[in-house]
Parts: sequence; structure tokens; C-alpha cells
Amino acid sequence: MELYQLRELAAFGRLGSISKAAEETGVSQPAASRAMKLLEGELGVSIFSRTSNSIELNETGKVAAEWATRISEMVQRATEEIRAADRRQKTILIGAEAPAPLWSVVSMLSSTKTDKTVAGEIRDRRILEDGLRNGTYSYTITATPITADGFSTVKLGEEHLMFLLPSTHRFADRKTLTLKDMDGENMILYEHIGIWAELPKRKMPSSKFFIQSDPESFEELVLKSAIPSFTTDIVYRPSEGKVAIPITDEDAHIAYYISSRSKNLAELSYLAKHFRAEFRKTHAYAF
Repeated sequence: MELYQLRELAAFGRLGSISKAAEETGVSQPAASRAMKLLEGELGVSIFSRTSNSIELNETGKVAAEWATRISEMVQRATEEIRAADRRQKTILIGAEAPAPLWSVVSMLSSTKTDKTVAGEIRDRRILEDGLRNGTYSYTITATPITADGFSTVKLGEEHLMFLLPSTHRFADRKTLTLKDMDGENMILYEHIGIWAELPKRKMPSSKFFIQSDPESFEELVLKSAIPSFTTDIVYRPSEGKVAIPITDEDAHIAYYISSRSKNLAELSYLAKHFRAEFRKTHAYAF
């Protein structure tokens, strides 16, 4: 009994047709028919009711198709878990709620873990916590601490949202602004900003947002356009014709926490100590 036979039988049981099962599994209809006959021979029982014009599962065949589906799904899950385990040996995956601290930590770990690939992704808190527990993530960066047995969390640092305005803007000479002050203004907004994404839309309901998904196009548009955008105290670098104005709203300030298994506590402390300095070496994005 071969796995391909079980997959074809499972597809037949779900689709009710040899031709459809053959199409789904990527074989010809004659090949699928031969595989089913071989399977019947190996099982030593009849699992199909055949007429000159049709073929369908008999009651025994329905049981066989159910088992074929279970076995195929188990093999698929096992394959995925084995491959995931291999990737974890070769890759350090970091999950975060926001991009700036993620970029910094990826950069630092890339320079110290030269035998592994370091990658990161933006996800919401629930996925990050589950992923830390099940081993998907080696590190997570969240806006509130993760408390779990066997894991350590340290404060990574803080990030404060700012408006990035043209120097000719009517608010360019202000020391601070609120989100309400800018409500109604057209704004350029980067799409992949994680936990920050809903704040401008919620606090600036009258504004129109020009959302950009490509970071290079976004940065070029921010630097060359007269349309306001967002930046933070982590990512901002002075640029000609632009001014950054701090936002005083309470929810425009986020503290980040980095978590990993307890054996990595010293490394967590190192990352927390250096994340701002490392970021400024390698990035010049604005939000």
C-alpha cells in the first residue's frame, strides 16, 4: 500500500469521481484507475461498486476512504512539523508587534548568529505568544510583557510617534501636536506598521490616508512629497525640508518587551541595551 494510492482514494472519497481525483492529485485518469485496482488487490477486499458507466465506493470503500484521508493528513502534518523542526535549527525567527524594534533586533542577531539565517515578521499579540510557546519564534517583541514558565522577558525600550511635516506646513513651528490637531489632513502611511496601524485611523477619522506597501517607494514619497507622514523617535533622521513634531497623545507612546527562553536572558539584556544604537546604524526609514 503506497501513500499515493491513499491520497487518490481520499480524493475520490471527497470528490466522488475518478477523473476529478486524478486531476486533483496530478495523475492521468487511467493511472488513477490502475492505482485503485492495485489498492483493492493489496487490501484483499472490494471497495468499489462498478457498472459499465460508473464507479463508486461501497460501504467498505467509504471506511477505507476515511482511513485514507486520516493517514494522508497525518503524513502531511508530520512532514510539515519535521521540515519546521529543521528550519528552526537553521533559522532564528523573530515575531514582533511593530517594525522598528524588529529591524533592530534582526540586525543585531544577524551580526552575531552568522551560522544561522535571521528573519522577522509582524504579527498580532496572540499569534506571537502562541508562537513563542510552541517554538515557532525564538524571540518575540510585544507591547506588554509575556509571562510564561520557562521564558524570560526584559524591557527592550520605548518608541514615541511623531508627525513628519514639510518645513512650510502651518504646524511646522509647533513643539508638540496631538492627533486631533492633524485630523482632516491628508497623510502618507506605511502599510506594515503592526500595532501602530489603527491609531491614526481611529484618532484622525476625517483624514485621508495614502497607504504604501513598498518601503523604498514609501520612503521616496515621504522625502519628496509635501504630504505629511508619521515617523518615530527611533526611526527619524533629520532631512532637508522636513521637521518632526512629537505627538503628545498617551497612546502615541509604546514600551516594548522582548521575550525568549530563560536560558537566553543574558542575550535579551544585550539586545535591550543596544537596540536603538544598532537601529540608527542601519536604517533611515520614516513611517
